Amino acid sequence: MNNLFFKKSDPAYSNFQYLEDLSTAYWYSEILFAAIELKLFMLLSQGAESIESLAETTGCGEKKLKRFLGVLERLNLVYCQDTKFYNSQIAGKYLVPEKSTYMGDFFLYRSYMKPNWETIVDSLALKSKKPGTASGHEDNYEKKIFEYVKAMDILSKQKAIEIIKILKEIKWKSPMLDIGGGAGAVSRAAIKNRQQGEALLFELPEVIQAAKKIYPDKTSWERLETIKGDFRKYRFQSRHKFGLIFMNNFLHAYDRDTAHALLLKAIDLLIPEGLLIIHDYFPDREGKHPHKGALYDLNMMLNTYNGTCHTSAFISGWLKKAGIDRVSFRDLETDSSLIIASRQGLAFNTKTGCEEWIYKAVRTGFSKAVLLPVEKIVTGEWVRKKCRYGCSVYGKNLQCPPNGIKCKETRDLLKSYTVSLFLEGSPPGIEFHNRLLLLEKKAFLAGYHKALVFGAGHCPVCNECPENGICRYPEKARPSMEGSGIDVYSTAKHAGIRLKPVITKNQYVKYIGLLLLE
Repeated sequence: MNNLFFKKSDPAYSNFQYLEDLSTAYWYSEILFAAIELKLFMLLSQGAESIESLAETTGCGEKKLKRFLGVLERLNLVYCQDTKFYNSQIAGKYLVPEKSTYMGDFFLYRSYMKPNWETIVDSLALKSKKPGTASGHEDNYEKKIFEYVKAMDILSKQKAIEIIKILKEIKWKSPMLDIGGGAGAVSRAAIKNRQQGEALLFELPEVIQAAKKIYPDKTSWERLETIKGDFRKYRFQSRHKFGLIFMNNFLHAYDRDTAHALLLKAIDLLIPEGLLIIHDYFPDREGKHPHKGALYDLNMMLNTYNGTCHTSAFISGWLKKAGIDRVSFRDLETDSSLIIASRQGLAFNTKTGCEEWIYKAVRTGFSKAVLLPVEKIVTGEWVRKKCRYGCSVYGKNLQCPPNGIKCKETRDLLKSYTVSLFLEGSPPGIEFHNRLLLLEKKAFLAGYHKALVFGAGHCPVCNECPENGICRYPEKARPSMEGSGIDVYSTAKHAGIRLKPVITKNQYVKYIGLLLLE
């Protein structure tokens, strides 16, 4: 499980994301409390594994429950296999009432403390505030809109810093259309970095009104025009065509059908060589904050009429069906992502291309994948000695010591690469091995002609290697990481993956593999 953000606090860290994560920390606990109250972990332990059976037993709507379970899966409290859900190891141990180790009631006790926590400002004050005024907000729509737009503009200005860096790498033509851009932080920054060109900010009338109050100075609106309206209903003039369309946290305000229709409407406004960028929270992206997309989707369910955070896979499919077949992705250093699309080729560096292999690995069946610079792969002569003194398969497998790749050969081999993908999976061993081979093949066919995988432990293709020392299936056999002198534990630490020896019989087992990409 990824370390929670508050365990990563660092006095030298100056990015706003840590504070943003603190502001939504209660989302995590509310998810846990709700799952316990719904008795989901108990039901999963009793065999209610499908969405249909869980929805019927809990009295929940299937679609909403599926979104909720998606968050639990992101938090590693449940996992899904062949459309059926199961408790994770930690949930099965501590959140199933029948178990002697059950702690669910204790965790729920924490939730009973919540009302008092909500009065913390009043508790700290020398004089208690009058009832009903603790929030300090009047029931005034115009004021609420202003405060919302102002707050989002502060966030958008921080996001814009990173987005503009990416835009500088890509050629795009003016004018720019900023859909759902709030007070115009991104479009304002985009045209500021260009000597020529203009942008058009499209927003709801009340949002534009608030934006004008936030930025009353005319210089803030140079080369930046505004259109007030509802994008669903607004009819653009035929002359309105754009070289760059930026959809800023816009699609998640609508259900799937509406979002699809609005995306197609935006595509119609692009010039043939135009660029489309979608900035949003996508539940299927890993990024730096893999939980956030799924949590934000649930936040939309709770706080909007029909808002949904759509997956990047769905949106990519919509784009390709609409003839926008050049699609790339960028996970920001903060908690959101970009989809960058065009009818023409997109020039991105190698690092960006490699990042997508994280998602290809997960779709291939690995539980986790981490992009790791090759210099972070640790080798040592002692590793092969551990194979000799401690492994029952020593001398019996052609891909392991005393056979296989020697440590020095491994070091020399690694010098031919710059990037690797550190892969985590689970038994059975032959299935893990086959996933490695499939991923290696995908990488090779995608143009990474030097793609090479290292397996977990001894080669599992055959029960026994032939006595003549000639491998029966060299096209399937691959060297093991340990047998090639790679210190898996130290390398895993560099990749941010926790490893510890298996002590008890029923303990969760992790398999580790490595894909060299070049």
